[in-house]
Amino acid sequence: MENQEQTQEISKSAKLETWLRALQVAQLLAINPHGLGGVILRARSGPVRDRWLAYLNSVAQLAGMRLPLRRMPLGISDENLIGGIDLDQTLRTGKAVLRQGLLAQCDGQLLLMPMAERVEVSAVAKVVSALDNAFIAIERDGQSQKIDSRFGVVALDEGIEDDEQPNEKIKQRVAYLLNLDVIGWRDLPETDDDFLPDAQSLQYASDNFSDVIISEDSLNALVGVAEQLGIASIRALNLALNTAKCMAAFDMESEVSSIHLQRAIALVLSPRATRLPQSAPPPEDENEAPSEEDQTDDQPEESIDQDPPPPPEVPPPDPNEDQDQEKNDEEDKDEDDTDKTNSENPQALEDEIVEAAQAAIPADLLARLADLADLKTPKGMGGKTGAVKVGRMRGRPLGNMPGMPEGGKTLSIIDTLRAAVPWQGVRRAEMIAAGKSIPVGKILIRKEDFRIKRYQERTQTLTMFIVDASGSSAMHRLAEAKGAVELLLAECYVRRDQVAVMSFRGSVAELILAPTRSLVKAKRALSGLPGGGGTPLSRAIEESFEVASASMRKGLTPALVFLTDGRANIAKDGSPGRPKAMEDAQKSARAASYYSFKSLWIDTSPQARDEGKAIAALLGSMYLPLPNAGANEVSQAIMQGLKRP
Repeated sequence: MENQEQTQEISKSAKLETWLRALQVAQLLAINPHGLGGVILRARSGPVRDRWLAYLNSVAQLAGMRLPLRRMPLGISDENLIGGIDLDQTLRTGKAVLRQGLLAQCDGQLLLMPMAERVEVSAVAKVVSALDNAFIAIERDGQSQKIDSRFGVVALDEGIEDDEQPNEKIKQRVAYLLNLDVIGWRDLPETDDDFLPDAQSLQYASDNFSDVIISEDSLNALVGVAEQLGIASIRALNLALNTAKCMAAFDMESEVSSIHLQRAIALVLSPRATRLPQSAPPPEDENEAPSEEDQTDDQPEESIDQDPPPPPEVPPPDPNEDQDQEKNDEEDKDEDDTDKTNSENPQALEDEIVEAAQAAIPADLLARLADLADLKTPKGMGGKTGAVKVGRMRGRPLGNMPGMPEGGKTLSIIDTLRAAVPWQGVRRAEMIAAGKSIPVGKILIRKEDFRIKRYQERTQTLTMFIVDASGSSAMHRLAEAKGAVELLLAECYVRRDQVAVMSFRGSVAELILAPTRSLVKAKRALSGLPGGGGTPLSRAIEESFEVASASMRKGLTPALVFLTDGRANIAKDGSPGRPKAMEDAQKSARAASYYSFKSLWIDTSPQARDEGKAIAALLGSMYLPLPNAGANEVSQAIMQGLKRP
């Protein structure tokens, strides 16, 4: 009972330490938001996250930020993000007037990105470009302008699964990676008012952090620690260096000390560690006698049995020696101990910092890194959504393009006006030169100004299983194939994909389950699948690709999985005979390859054969021989195979 209470107490103290580090991160971001890049905060919506954001807002206001946090809506348009033509002012003045976007308005402040794991890649690219260049370049509608913008990013990681994380480009450019999901509301102190810094210190640090210097030994120690932690990013080193300078400036010091360096490494480098640092070997004691093995290795054989030489005679100490001088030497030694460690022995400084960095590494970090190595691609077979296509009526807005509003296309009035505005002066001059009257307050629009809307749609995926139920397959692998397909059906059901099952045996290929999302129907059709008869492989290939083609015309993205031994013995016309059947199967495979559907060929024969491999090559399918695998292994192989491009 006592040990359990002690464990809970230690755990609570560790959570409190994590919270105090999070408060320190908020103070640093208020001092230098752009130089530190920002923070990725892994925390779901709740009182803990709200309290940290409130603290960050308070500290930033103390540092002089008027509106510290500006929220970036999910799915924000390019026009609102980077800026563009201000239609209202343009129509009033008759001249093209640019307006600033959200990134330009964040100059000297912090950009809040909710649900950062779901932000579009195009928006991430624009944010990253602004972080790298410290300005926004507006090149739109015939206008060009550069606007200075130096801001930091507060990216809220609200992903549920471990593979749902913010874009790697954002992660590389922010200094801090915080995880507040490990902290509960009851683990927090009653108030954070005691941890609020004074405005004078924050303002001093903001004005003077760039003047702080760092010694060469400290720089070498920083690089050495990063190497031991497995960090090869120059950006991470610069962010750690900027953090140490901000800490020194906040303490009103002109040089980075070892304490500042330790804290900076704990905040910036430790959460990025990919391996544990190697402990330094213990120093050798000059007075320690060598072991027998060392004597055996170092001394020649004929000298091993000889007596050791007598120890050198040490003269007795002088009793008249001045004791005051000895005491002074000891005091000087204690005072200069730290300076000797940092200057005469830079390795000792690195070892000291390594210990601090290792203590700050989360206990489960390396274990989670090992798990994430297998999650470079999302879970599931072919992705959670189908192929991307450009639509006319629905979907996510994808910008506009020149064209006439005909054939079901929708006119984008705002974009049409934006395209026409820059040319008003030229067109009015042309009308004056031609002696034509100019309408007052009218916008001159021509055919080339028309813009039509585009939308990005993602189609639903259809995973179709073509199962060999012939006599040869039933004797060997039909049970495993059924089990694998049933496992895969459950996976498809979770992702709301449509599934279809086709079996072929005797002289026909039969669609026993039309495309559906019903898991019950799929399992019922699969359980009643009989086995026996010939292998009409040619019919199975042709009919499966016909079903896939029909599903594509309905807006689905088909993916086909063949589970067969590939030994065709029934020709296309139903006549028996292996040579003619294999020839027909090859012809059908060549014809089906023009569809370019994603497909996977699982060779379920006891021994992999060249026949199945050759037909898979003609189809353009990925070939996987699995002669001795059970249902779980087959299903895993199929999922990994369909994830590949």
